[in-house]
This record gives sequence, structure tokens and C-alpha cells, in this order.
Amino acid sequence: GEESCVGRRYYHTLVPENFSSVEEGIKLLAERYLKTHCACFTPNTERIEDIKNMAKELKAQGIIYYSIQFCTPYLFEAYQIEKEVNLPFLKIDTNYSIEDMGQLKTRVEAFIETL
Repeated sequence: GEESCVGRRYYHTLVPENFSSVEEGIKLLAERYLKTHCACFTPNTERIEDIKNMAKELKAQGIIYYSIQFCTPYLFEAYQIEKEVNLPFLKIDTNYSIEDMGQLKTRVEAFIETL
């Protein structure tokens, strides 16, 4: 499974295209964005529950939690999720630079071997 700002969440709970007025369309869009389960909106127990449910639904054997370096809400959330789930957990924080690729590959391969 995947749960990030630019992944599955983008397509989850789409706004219907057949709204009756511009006002209704704006209201639906606003509700969608304000109800997003994001680590930036704290406290956010719904997001942690979503991740736990996704792991259960997909029969996950482990969780790889990735975030951008110095993104405090996501880094803090990682510790909460690790405490909540009863699965092997790998936390990766990266700046998504090409220089990280070798280290990340090694860490992910080692994590998968432990599963």
C-alpha cells in the first residue's frame, strides 16, 4: 500500500463532477481538502487508523515509512505509527537526492530480508 500527499490520497474520495452549482462545487472541494488525513493536521488519529486498516486489508508484512528530511509532522507521526502497528517498521527520511539511492536501497533490501 501507499499513503502519501502525492500518491493514493490524491485519488481517494474524489469530488463528484456533477454538482449543481459553482457554490456546491467549491463547498465539495473545500470539504475534501479539509477532511484530508494528513500528518500536518494534528492531532490526526484518523490517519493512523487509516494506515493500520490499510496494512490489515493488504496483509502487510511490514511498513516502510518514508518522509522528507526535516518534515517535523511526518517525522513525529512515524514514531506514533510505529508504536501503534504490530509490524516490522522501517523509517526512512530523505531529501530525495540521487546521493541517497545506494543507502536507501541497502536499507530497504535488509528490511525485506528480515520479513
